[in-house]
Amino acid sequence: MFPKATAPRPGIALFDALTGRKVFIEKTPFIVGSGDHCDLRLRDDPQAESEWFEIRRNGTEFRISAGKSAGSIIFDDDHACTSSAIATGGDHTVSGPSQFMVLRNTRNANDWLARMDHRQWFIYDAASEGLLGPFETGARLRDAVSARDTDGTTLLLCAGMSTRGFFAAQILDRLAPRTEPPPLTVPPPPAAEAPPLAIDAIDTEHGEFVCPVCWLRFDRGDVMNIASHASLRGDPVLGDFEMQRFHATRFNDRGIALDPMNIPAPEQACPHCRRRLPPGFLDRPHHIFSIIGAPSSGKSYYLSVLTRTLQASLYRHFGVAIRDADPAGNAILNQMISRLFSQASPEDAYIAKTDLEGDLYETLPRYGQKVKLPKPFIFSVSKQDDPAGGFSVVFYDNAGEHFQPGRSSMDSPGAQHIAVASGLFFLFDPLHSPDFLRKLGTVADPQAAERRDEQQDVLLAETDVRIKSLLGMDSAQRIATPLAVLVGKCDTWQHLLGDLPLECPLGDGRLDLAALNRNSNRVRSLLLDVCPSVVANAEAISSEVLYFAISPLGSSPVVFTDSAGARRIGPEPGRIAPIGVEIPSLWILSQIAPGMVPIAR
Repeated sequence: MFPKATAPRPGIALFDALTGRKVFIEKTPFIVGSGDHCDLRLRDDPQAESEWFEIRRNGTEFRISAGKSAGSIIFDDDHACTSSAIATGGDHTVSGPSQFMVLRNTRNANDWLARMDHRQWFIYDAASEGLLGPFETGARLRDAVSARDTDGTTLLLCAGMSTRGFFAAQILDRLAPRTEPPPLTVPPPPAAEAPPLAIDAIDTEHGEFVCPVCWLRFDRGDVMNIASHASLRGDPVLGDFEMQRFHATRFNDRGIALDPMNIPAPEQACPHCRRRLPPGFLDRPHHIFSIIGAPSSGKSYYLSVLTRTLQASLYRHFGVAIRDADPAGNAILNQMISRLFSQASPEDAYIAKTDLEGDLYETLPRYGQKVKLPKPFIFSVSKQDDPAGGFSVVFYDNAGEHFQPGRSSMDSPGAQHIAVASGLFFLFDPLHSPDFLRKLGTVADPQAAERRDEQQDVLLAETDVRIKSLLGMDSAQRIATPLAVLVGKCDTWQHLLGDLPLECPLGDGRLDLAALNRNSNRVRSLLLDVCPSVVANAEAISSEVLYFAISPLGSSPVVFTDSAGARRIGPEPGRIAPIGVEIPSLWILSQIAPGMVPIAR
């Protein structure tokens, strides 16, 4: 599998730092693992995942993603992730419980692989920012590391590596097995802390807080902290590559928890799923806004446009600031916003459909089993003159499949946030409704040609069943949570409402509720005529329902062929002109926080 001397061509060169195996990857997908079907088999390692990771090419970009059995991988920055682009130039590391590999996205695989040697190792010296060595694998390497690795952060690089390294604490035992116990170079940890609370020891139904990831409740005293010291890597629930979670019993003078190695550990985690909580989570209330819709109904576009337009509208009309409360956690959403509004072509602005196993999900424990949960996007909301008196709103970009009947099980709970939401948004796609298309007649929008009946009224009925089942309600009862029915892509159908345009409900620092109701009645009447089951199912869920005409893009998208030759439908960046996108959120904010969005009746 080592490349022959050929003309330079792009691909991924892979080097096994333990065995010296060299591979050049041109054709993808390329799967690494212990399974018989893998392209690179890890035959002799009982700890190897059946599918550890895979590499795929998307146009000119290569990406590495965790395999189906791995859940996550440690790539480059020593943090667990599910997927990442493999940048060109420079070394990239990927490590598992007992595997350590180096990757390079390069056109000169022969030259780079020829320099790699797993028998010679260097120690990165932080003081001089230079390399010490080389050392052959064995006792000399272990002795040299032991003399320097006082804090567990020493890096080792095999010959040929230049821009990345492996932590000695992780790889050294594989390179230089211990022959006798080494001298202690760090103070031993104190007596064992009390074991983490069992999942059933914490009330999941009652508590001051709701986790924005697993949606289970807990009190302030249940919160866990995340260890900071490098020697405390390896959590008994999350796995070998996550820092330990612990219940703090010792604090420094500033009130910050200390981990078992006496290092400040300010980051906190949910006691149920153990996922990191966003900064300042315990300081303010949280409101979950749940967006429901069929697959390919446009939820990702809607959320991306909503985030941008809501920030501007809240500040302009109400003096309310909505800010990014978790820049690290919101990175994927911020990338989608940038992709949509900062690009020049439909291919560059295209946002792929949310995948059930994609980057927007992570594998975490819930009720004692590992499940896929959507990543939350969290924003703080506060008055311009009272920044301390606000709250946070939480959005999710769920795959539409999570709302379909049969998906809401203990194994796939990804949409159960609807039961604890402060506001519900149902995104109805009229161009995927045969009844609506018949009413429209000829439609120039290319999405209308993709004829498929998603039975969107069935999704609403399923939402009704799930909410009442999760809350233990009778089927005849209705919740009081506001439900906004969003009839999307209104640039294609708003002429059906008649000659008069919909009223603008914004003005004088208030939201005109009477205008909202008049607009809602017009949209409801149209739905009642064309798709009455949507109205019936929506009004069986909640006692507070309004109907809205919206269009995140404001114009029809276009058909294009991407760099891989696939037919796509995407927006023209220069023609994006959102219609009414933020109005439903302003209405729900006026219901749950009238001090933020006052109402004119």
